[in-house]
Amino acid sequence: MEDFLDEEGYETTIVKNGEETVDLCYEREFDLLLLDINVPKMSGLEVLANLRKLNKNTPAIFITSFKDKDSIQKGFISGADDYMVKPIDLDELSLRIKALLKRAYKLDNIIYINDLPYNPSIAKLGDEHLNNKCKKLLDLLLENKNRCVSKELIFSQVWEWDETPSDASLRVYITTLKKILGKNIIINHKGRGYSLEF
Repeated sequence: MEDFLDEEGYETTIVKNGEETVDLCYEREFDLLLLDINVPKMSGLEVLANLRKLNKNTPAIFITSFKDKDSIQKGFISGADDYMVKPIDLDELSLRIKALLKRAYKLDNIIYINDLPYNPSIAKLGDEHLNNKCKKLLDLLLENKNRCVSKELIFSQVWEWDETPSDASLRVYITTLKKILGKNIIINHKGRGYSLEF
C-alpha cells in the first residue's frame, strides 16, 4: 500500500502502533489518516476517538479485516469518514482518497501562484500552513493582483480592530510570504504598499 500511494504521488508516513499515531498527530499535521482497528498498544478506534476529542478533524479511513456490522458502526462513531474491508482494491482506495480529500479540503478551489498551489480553505501554501494574518494578507493581495495595495488598507483588513498594526510587523508577514513564494512575486512600493505580481 505504501508503494502504491508513493506512486500515486502521496507522501506517506508509516506508524507501528496506536500510541505512536496519537503522539505523531500532536507533532505534525496530516492531510489524511489510514487506520486499522487491530493494532498494538491502542486500537485504531481509540486512536481516532482520542484525536476527535482533541478537535483533530483530519479525514480518516479505516482499512481493516473487521467486517461485522458492530465494528463498522464503531468505526463511524469514533469519527471515521470511510470504512474499507480487507482485502481492498488499491484503485478503489485511490478513488476514495481523492473523493475524501476533495470534499474535506475543497481541492477544486486551489489557486496556483506561479507553480505553487494555494488552498485558501485550509490556509495551505505549498507545504506550509499559514497563520491567520499571513492568510488574510495573501488573500487581500490576491484579490488585488498586479495592483498596489496601500498599507492603510492592509492594516484595516488584516489586523483586528483592537490590535495596533505597525510597519515592522507588516514586514515580518511580507517576509514570511516571500520566503515561500520567492522574493520577486511581492513588490514593495516604497512608502505606499505592496502588490502581488505573477
